[in-house]
Amino acid sequence: MKNFLKLSLIFALVLTAISAQAGEADFSLNVKKEKGKTVSFALNEVKKIELSIYDTSDKLIHTERISSNGHINRTYDLAALPEGTYYLEAETEMKIAKYAITVVGETATLSDLALSEVYKPIVLNNNGKVSLSILNLDKSPVSVLIYDTDGNEVYNNVFEGQQTVDKFFDITSVPREKYTFVMSYDNKTFTETVAVK
Repeated sequence: MKNFLKLSLIFALVLTAISAQAGEADFSLNVKKEKGKTVSFALNEVKKIELSIYDTSDKLIHTERISSNGHINRTYDLAALPEGTYYLEAETEMKIAKYAITVVGETATLSDLALSEVYKPIVLNNNGKVSLSILNLDKSPVSVLIYDTDGNEVYNNVFEGQQTVDKFFDITSVPREKYTFVMSYDNKTFTETVAVK
């Protein structure tokens, strides 16, 4: 009964952390204007973000990290880019959103609706009691692997068709001091290392 109460308390803390972090890290992109091959946009409700532009082969063309007071305005001159489709990826601590940029002739267009949004996993460690929470909006398969410090796989599971994945791990009585969690879903892989103490 005592363990059940502890786990219930940890679960409540995880849910509180998820809702607090999701409110802080969610953002919106608003296209301000497009003129020729120049696109301007604003990002609202964000303090730290990494913006990257990729081509269709996932080749990185441009990247920058930005800190602000909650509002970011950006203008990109895409005149050097040949015709084609490109992707603007906006990444915060909690979410990665991908937007399409289309360059045709002398014009560039940035979509204001995200092609995809992937929420990053939340891993909380409370003295070796580890909770993992993943919001998986498209219900893609979620792979969770755990490795010890020697690189030995100690846990492997794939969760199919679930919008949320919540798991608890008690690593207080295991022989190693650090474990690496590798979570893969929606064509993204996230890694988090936790210490027992």
